[in-house]
Amino acid sequence: MSHRLQLTSAPSVLFLFGLSGAGKSFVGDIIGAHNEWFVYHADDDLTDEMRQVIAAKQPFTEDMRDQFFCRIVDKINHYRTIYPRLVITQGAYKKKHRDYIRQHIDDIDMIYVTTSDKLIHQRLEYRLNGISNASAEAIKHIFEVPDDSVKKLHNIDGIEEIIQQLNGFYNN
Repeated sequence: MSHRLQLTSAPSVLFLFGLSGAGKSFVGDIIGAHNEWFVYHADDDLTDEMRQVIAAKQPFTEDMRDQFFCRIVDKINHYRTIYPRLVITQGAYKKKHRDYIRQHIDDIDMIYVTTSDKLIHQRLEYRLNGISNASAEAIKHIFEVPDDSVKKLHNIDGIEEIIQQLNGFYNN
């Protein structure tokens, strides 16, 4: 049975965050395909310095992260002048950066995308670019899990499950 994604009561901006390999981009692309939302994968705007650090399998500094989230806010505000509905995907491991986004972008909802460690490992194993399993595991401990006030989407069983959860968030 195929369900149609219905996000009519959703805010104009959805920000998907979570661990590397949880499926943020996958969920963002599902939303983009079903509802004429523009999908912004914020990792596309990593700085050259951040890309070099990833290639060297080193962690980002706090300053790098802070600057990156300023860049993301600028990009979101730019895209909002073009697109009425926007979904952003980004790890946003730190609560202070999620709060920064929330403070600077109105009409936004944060959605924590999560899955099992086993699925994360499998997904990262077959990813051609981006973070390796070893690097993802090395930085997992810095992820600050949001409290229960944040919507939590479980990305375990595929597209239908994701659509049902999203519809449940916004069609009650």
